Amino acid sequence: MKPLIYSDNIKNRCFSIGHIINQRHYDTPDQVVFACVLNGGFMFFTELVKNLNFNIECDFVRVKSYIGKKEQGDVEITKDLETSIKDKHLYLVDDLIDSGNTMKYLIDYMKIKEPKSITLVTLCKRKGVDFPNHIYGFELNDEWIVGMGCNDENGYNRNLTSIYCI
Repeated sequence: MKPLIYSDNIKNRCFSIGHIINQRHYDTPDQVVFACVLNGGFMFFTELVKNLNFNIECDFVRVKSYIGKKEQGDVEITKDLETSIKDKHLYLVDDLIDSGNTMKYLIDYMKIKEPKSITLVTLCKRKGVDFPNHIYGFELNDEWIVGMGCNDENGYNRNLTSIYCI
């Protein structure tokens, strides 16, 4: 494994993203829900929400889209939100936007629940994969990465606090 993004850089970027989000909701009565996209989003989600200084609700959604090692299959929600997001600002927090297919499906699904807004927040995104209302930490090429929630083909290395290329 080769180091790509060190943990200090990740923490600094999470602080910056938190500042951006804090500015959006400074002194407003709006209700805000942060939804962690499992499994990959858990480490970034934890680091990010520590930097928020307003009231939020936290929830979790689990989406499955990969079959086998690297082959994308049908998208399936295996754990839905338990919190109502109707008329609330929703932030979907994930580790990586790869092809974007899974996130497009998830955003379309969440729109049915009538949130006031949907903002996508990811630690990393692939170059050329863009979404409206997307805040991200780092842009990547085609590297296969592990760490900060991203796993290898055996499901390991999600717990690493830096991001590595394999």
